[in-house]
Amino acid sequence: MRLLFDASSLIYAIKLSKIELLYGNYLQWLTIYEALNAIWKEAYLVKSITINEANKLVNIFTETIDFMKILSPRNLEHKILEYAKKLHLTAYDASYVALAEKHNLILVTEDKKLKEKANKIIKTISLNNIVNTR
Repeated sequence: MRLLFDASSLIYAIKLSKIELLYGNYLQWLTIYEALNAIWKEAYLVKSITINEANKLVNIFTETIDFMKILSPRNLEHKILEYAKKLHLTAYDASYVALAEKHNLILVTEDKKLKEKANKIIKTISLNNIVNTR
C-alpha cells in the first residue's frame, strides 16, 4: 500500500509510536508546517503537552520525515481548484486529493469530513484501519 499522510494522521502515528508506518510513504510539503503548528498548539495554547514533550515530538518528527517522500502540489493548481469546488473543500484539503490521485496513493486522514468527501475521487483510510490490519 502506498500512502499519503495528512497532518492529522502523521501526528497521530507519532503519538501512537507507529512511525514505522510512515517510512517509505508520502506527505505533502505543507504538511510539515501543519504538523509543527499542531505540536506548537498543543504545547503553547492547549498546554496538553510540556515544552520538553513538544521538543521530543519535533525531534521524532524531523527524523521521521527524512524517511518519507515529500510531494509538491506544484502544477496541480487547476485540479486543486476544481476539486475544492466540486467537493466543497478548502484548496489545502483538495491538494491532498489531487496529489493522491496523481500519484495513485491512498490518503490517510483522521479528518472525517475530508475522508467522506475525498472518497468520491480517491481511496481514503484512517490510521486505526492500518494499525488494526497489521
